[in-house]
Amino acid sequence: MPALRMLLAAFAVCVGCSLASAANASTGTNFSDQWWNPDESGWGASVLQQADILFIDVFVYGPDNLPTWYTAAAYFQPQSGRTLFSGDLYVTSGPWFGAFFNPAAVFRRKVGTLQFDASSTDFATLTYSVDGVVVSKAIERQLWAYENFTGSYYGGLVYDQGGCLDPNNNGHVEELGPFQINQPGDNTFTLALQSSFGNCSVTGNYSQLGHMGTVDANYACSYGINGTMTLYELERTSAGMTGRFVAQNNACQVAGTLGGVER
Repeated sequence: MPALRMLLAAFAVCVGCSLASAANASTGTNFSDQWWNPDESGWGASVLQQADILFIDVFVYGPDNLPTWYTAAAYFQPQSGRTLFSGDLYVTSGPWFGAFFNPAAVFRRKVGTLQFDASSTDFATLTYSVDGVVVSKAIERQLWAYENFTGSYYGGLVYDQGGCLDPNNNGHVEELGPFQINQPGDNTFTLALQSSFGNCSVTGNYSQLGHMGTVDANYACSYGINGTMTLYELERTSAGMTGRFVAQNNACQVAGTLGGVER
């Protein structure tokens, strides 16, 4: 099967694949976002990721019912076999914000530990302890506004395919080309790719948690290939867009990344 046709086979959903396995820091998932428990609005956690370190602010209410916050630098734990970050948790106090800031008046105290255990790209368990009180909460990315990916792009799709009926098609593939994304207000999502082999279209429904988008879709190509696919970790950038995908058809299973500069 031509490489480009296998590329579009990559735009099929890998029904047996778990997005949880893709949510691994070593493979590039960005956990930076606002996280919360939608059933417990009023508290949450802000996560900022640099490399394999998460800086986490937990804003909650103290024993006096007044707002308070705790902070931790949580480090990726590859030996855990999970997408787990952990670190020490601190509480701080300092001078009033409206007065002269005296660094000598800032005090911090270790109160316990924190773990951020991601089960997928968008969901995690936050466990932390404060002076012996242990809290464990299911959290997810908090959505504030939908991104709009509509535009014309030029970029690449890099993927690995395996389990192919023809073993010659197994292996690493890199493709470059133009593609068009249309995402109207009803959040349907269409990606059209043109090539010398023909035209292919991917159509599905867009959803989003935090700043990460997901599309579950069907695809069809003019040369007879069709199937289902999932695009996930879709992010809009100032230059264009990036994302990842998993796929499966009657020829191969595929997992890869995509990205494009907006034209």
